[in-house]
Amino acid sequence: MELSLKPDYREFIAENIGIAFLFVLSVVAMPYSTHFGLWYVSMLSLVLSMGLAFLLLVRYIILTSVVWIISEDTLCRIKGVFSRRTDYTELYRVVDYEESQTFLQKLLKIKSVTIISTDKSDSTMQMYGIDASYDLVRLIRSRVEKCKTERRIYEITNR
Repeated sequence: MELSLKPDYREFIAENIGIAFLFVLSVVAMPYSTHFGLWYVSMLSLVLSMGLAFLLLVRYIILTSVVWIISEDTLCRIKGVFSRRTDYTELYRVVDYEESQTFLQKLLKIKSVTIISTDKSDSTMQMYGIDASYDLVRLIRSRVEKCKTERRIYEITNR
């Protein structure tokens, strides 16, 4: 069974709260700048707000253009807006997992999950904007163990 995940919209808020605040501030300041009779201040405010709006739009499109697909034996990341890039990681190569939350992610109840593998081309895969209540690491770990058992791969560690 394949599981498809996309970043939650709350990740956009967590990543771009500062830019969004500057955008709102520039829009609110625009009418007040005309009271001083300085047309270049209002033009500067207009250009700033349009630039910030464009930046926020581009960042949202880039964030929503990512999808992770977890199948029984592979972890796949598909990303790209104008062109697509697909990265595959065989689950039997996964060696470690990491969950992290920034302060804003904690407030918005989302998290980031990092998958570390022995893959030569892409040894870490970052999954961000995952609902914090979803135990993604447990799901991936069970699939990794199943793949290692099926392929008869045993991990030898020094203790």
